[in-house]
Amino acid sequence: MNDKNAVIDKIISDAQAAADALRQDARQKAEKIVSAAQKAADAYRKEALSGGEERVALALERAKSVDALDSRRELSACKSALLDEVFALAAKALKEDKKAYKAYLTRVIKENAEDGDKVVICKEDEKVVTAAFIASIAKSAKKKITPGGARGEFAGGVVLSGDRYDKNLTLEEEMRLIREECEPLVAQALFKGE
Repeated sequence: MNDKNAVIDKIISDAQAAADALRQDARQKAEKIVSAAQKAADAYRKEALSGGEERVALALERAKSVDALDSRRELSACKSALLDEVFALAAKALKEDKKAYKAYLTRVIKENAEDGDKVVICKEDEKVVTAAFIASIAKSAKKKITPGGARGEFAGGVVLSGDRYDKNLTLEEEMRLIREECEPLVAQALFKGE
């Protein structure tokens, strides 16, 4: 029986050794597979991250460009608003200097009036541009002009209303024309450091 037990022990021992060898071989193969998978994952991660870094850098560059464009747009809007204010203040200053304003009105009416024109004024100028004022201009210009009955919806100046056409000599229109002509110079004076 001893021989039988010895044979069984030998078979078990050989089977155990074979199983250990198979286990060791399987472990080595698994380690190789895991190592290869780890290398592939690392390479994929590195590639994904490098592409991600490029995408992040590109997105940041785009954001900077958009921010710079928005800043320039906002600065331009602020400059435009400031120029609007400058020209509005110029018109206001002209109206506040009654002597200069009357001289301005006299000049534009004389230079542009035609016989038969009606002088339309704004409500604010009723005390400045009176019927007597218009009559004195008509007399000195030797033109037949009369006060218009209606009041215009403008801040100052006049509209000469004729049979064929009207002449817009409002303060708004004059300031617009002056602005077109000299805005670059005014902007240069205001924003010379930019």
